[in-house]
Amino acid sequence: MRDKLRKRYQVHKEVTRNGSFEGNFTLSEMARLSELIGLDKSALHDRRITLGFEFVRNEFNLPMLTGQLETSLELECQRCLKALEFPMKLDFRLLIDASDEMVSDNSVDTLYSDDGYIDIVEVVEDELILAIPLVAMHEDTDCNENWQIDDHGSETAATENPFAVLQQLKTID
Repeated sequence: MRDKLRKRYQVHKEVTRNGSFEGNFTLSEMARLSELIGLDKSALHDRRITLGFEFVRNEFNLPMLTGQLETSLELECQRCLKALEFPMKLDFRLLIDASDEMVSDNSVDTLYSDDGYIDIVEVVEDELILAIPLVAMHEDTDCNENWQIDDHGSETAATENPFAVLQQLKTID
C-alpha cells in the first residue's frame, strides 16, 4: 500500500518498513527549477509533478530510493524562441549514504541524507534539472522560418585548396 506524500523522510525508519509513497507536487515548490524554465508564478501552480517512490535495500543491503516521476515542462525552443512543451517521464534509483568505494564500484548514483533525513522535493528537483536538455528545440526544424540549413557543403568542398601551389614545388628525388 502506498502512503500519502510528505516532504521529509527519515531514511532508517522508511527503509526498515519498506515505505512506499505516491502523490503530487507543484512546480511552485521547486525554486531552482522554476528559475531555469522561466515560467510566471501563476503557471507554476498549474504544473503538477506526479511521483511514486519507495525505500528499499539493494543486493548489498544498502538503502536505496527508487521511483518514477512524470510531468511536462514548458521550455524555450532555442531555434524559434517560442514555448516548447517537454513531457518528462523519469525512473530513478539512488543509493542513500553510500560510501565512496561503493559509489565508484556501482553504476547507481547516490543521495546523501541530512542527519538521516531526506527532502523528497529536493531529490525530485535535482532529477528534473538533470533531465532538462541543454538545448531544447522543437523536433520540426520549420518552427523558425528564418532558420536555414546549410546545404552548401558540397560547394565549399569544391573550392580550390590554397596549398595546391605547394604541390608544384614538390620535387621528386
